[in-house]
Amino acid sequence: MPQPSDSFTQLASVPVHYDRDSASDYGTRGRPHTFRCATALKNSLERCFNELWQRSSLGRAEVITSAGTFANRPASLHSTGRAFDLDGIFWPARSFVALRYPTDTVFYLGIESVLRKHFGVVLNHNFNSAHHDHFHLDNSNPLGFNPSSRSKVLYLQAALTHMFDIPTAIDGDTGPQTRRNAKALLLRNEWATEAEVDTPDSLHRKINSVWNDILDRAAQIALGPQ
Repeated sequence: MPQPSDSFTQLASVPVHYDRDSASDYGTRGRPHTFRCATALKNSLERCFNELWQRSSLGRAEVITSAGTFANRPASLHSTGRAFDLDGIFWPARSFVALRYPTDTVFYLGIESVLRKHFGVVLNHNFNSAHHDHFHLDNSNPLGFNPSSRSKVLYLQAALTHMFDIPTAIDGDTGPQTRRNAKALLLRNEWATEAEVDTPDSLHRKINSVWNDILDRAAQIALGPQ
């Protein structure tokens, strides 16, 4: 399988390390590595991490850790270097490790909020057990909200529950409770009027139109002063 023509050793001026040489390496700063990838993926990652450094009160990190980009997985976008697996981010006085979602939920969701501004596919801890220890990022789907995207609905439900204090079942289903709570969020923040969200379809369209506002507010809550 031919390797992608582009590569990187750092993103947004921060070294990217590989942390999967052995099981004990996960959660550490890993080791320097050259990651092969498609140019479009590299550009999206650059924009994404630049925004993360700007939004976070922690500033620019010291190390990003990854499980990889290009890999011999024929049924995966990793086979063409169009996907990135994010394991962790290390600042001088703070670290993010994806497996810590249950105990570091708000910070995890703050980082996810920025990721979702740049990637149409973000598979997270709630998606399935295979993604408990990393974010999978790719742009095989458009940006924005889609009620049929389980991963985006899971994010919205988690954000409602943990970021916006509107407890919601985190099941990936845009059922009555999720619609009711999402509507409450939009009305509370004056992102919509009652008339604009009076049917499920109009609610979903409105969520999509203010999706970046939701992501920005969640990132602000989580990534402000630590």
